[in-house]
Amino acid sequence: PTNSPHHSTMSIPADQQTTPIKKYQFVRRLKSRLARRRIRKEDEKILRAARDDATIQTEFDLPKTVKDALPDDAEKKNNDSRAIVVTECTGTFNMIGCNKAWENLCGYAECEIQGKDSSILQGPETNYDGLRDAVSRLFEGEQQATVVTTNYRKDGSRFKNLLTLGPLRDDNGKLTHFVAILKNIGDVKDAPKYH
Repeated sequence: PTNSPHHSTMSIPADQQTTPIKKYQFVRRLKSRLARRRIRKEDEKILRAARDDATIQTEFDLPKTVKDALPDDAEKKNNDSRAIVVTECTGTFNMIGCNKAWENLCGYAECEIQGKDSSILQGPETNYDGLRDAVSRLFEGEQQATVVTTNYRKDGSRFKNLLTLGPLRDDNGKLTHFVAILKNIGDVKDAPKYH
């Protein structure tokens, strides 16, 4: 009955039509966003607790240059108790090197990480929003940014990481790289094998 008063000849534009696929994608994005928000809030709470805990070192002297972070002297580089990794400051922040403490914490050898980005340490419980915020603060000129996140070792085990990020500069003060100091503030039990 096309002459019915309840029948409309108007059609809904294709970009406004709701299909089961669009609903599914929306629900999936919403669940993902809520999960990221929950992870960020939990990690912010852990960061506050870590800063209040006198037994956990939360402030570090950050290296100022690549040579400070990764000295040519192998003994000096590998006797530093701080788990240090250096990344590029552009693109995907590929790693250029690390020290022995970082290798021991994360399970990767330096030769395995060179040219790779830090996603090898990330997984479902990583605080991506907190990491993005920390990197943004560095680009805005802050000298140091700290965030708590869950990282994944090469063997797939998880740990809560008190991550301190800072800029590395050349002799002229130009930003050349970023440095990250990782501090294990607790292993996460029952870790699913992610990698």
